[in-house]
Amino acid sequence: MSILKTIREQEGYTQSDLATKTGLSLRTIQRLENTNKVPKGYTLTALAEEFKMEPSALQAKYLNTKRSRDSEISTIRMINLSVLSFLGIPFGNLIFPIIIWRDNRDSQLVDEVGRRIVNFQILFTLCLSVLLILIPFTVSRLLPGIPLILILALLAYLFNIIVIIRTAIKIQQQDFDFLNLPFRLI
Repeated sequence: MSILKTIREQEGYTQSDLATKTGLSLRTIQRLENTNKVPKGYTLTALAEEFKMEPSALQAKYLNTKRSRDSEISTIRMINLSVLSFLGIPFGNLIFPIIIWRDNRDSQLVDEVGRRIVNFQILFTLCLSVLLILIPFTVSRLLPGIPLILILALLAYLFNIIVIIRTAIKIQQQDFDFLNLPFRLI
């Protein structure tokens, strides 16, 4: 949520009220609330004066929120990248992301996005396990001599790496609308 909107609502102002009291345009108030950018110059001074605080204190609220958001994004990156541990550790794609996610669930963003990453990895692991169990009994009888288990495992690993890279790109763009599966296990 926007810092300005939070403070404005605590003071009981509408956007129009705040614009009138500060001498700022309604559009400026709307822009600041939508972008959550730190106000500067006259805008910062007018808002701080209306909220009866020092401009540096208002600026600090914005910077603390930005640091907190950056920390959440770093944690989400760590959850996503920890999935790569499956390349060297069996079920590493579940163990490490779950540990990181559980330790950082106090943040709503980390909880939601981490839950989606972990959920996808659980489903991926279940599907791959079932396929690896069934292949020797079904397809290998039709195509003897072809190492289908190895081919399937390599394709699945490649698919998971592509998902991790795609997720990392989305996180970098701060677009957290990914891995929205129709059902969840956690």
